[in-house]
Formats: sequence, C-alpha cells, structure tokens
Amino acid sequence: MDQNVAVGTVEEWTIRNDGPMDHPFHLRGPMQLIADTGEPVETPTWLDVVNVPARGEVAVRIAFDDFGGRGVYHCHILDHEDRGMMGVVLAG
Repeated sequence: MDQNVAVGTVEEWTIRNDGPMDHPFHLRGPMQLIADTGEPVETPTWLDVVNVPARGEVAVRIAFDDFGGRGVYHCHILDHEDRGMMGVVLAG
C-alpha cells in the first residue's frame, strides 16, 4: 500500500506481521525502532531495516524532515517483494 506523507513531519508507523515467518522491513531512509512486539525498546535505535517478527509487530518513528519525492519500502526477502510486499512513500 502506498503512503503519502508531508515533508517536515514525524510519523510513527506500526508494522504488523500476521504471517508465520519474520519479515525484514526496509525503508529508503532511516527509521527509529521504538517498540518491538508491543513493548518499548530500551534504547531507540536508528535503522533502515527492522525485523518484523512472525505474528508480531514493531513501531518505528520516521522523520520526513527534508525528504521530498518518492521512496520505497518493502520486505527484504525478494520472493515476498516480488509478490507484493512493497509500497511507495510520496513525500510532498
């Protein structure tokens, strides 16, 4: 699913995985991991790939400070990306 965001904003996304295997979620640009499986992380960490555990979820904070234009997010398992686990982020 594609996402529209406003430049100059900070968003928090919850990424859920209802499937039976982990998914390495990649965003073109840094995101801060703030919760894993519903629990706040002890030290928020900046990453460009976060593991979304099987039947779990993560929460990330993303600053769209000066990021304009198109970017992508997707599962880093190529078969999954090819089957639709990919979207576009349009920041404007």
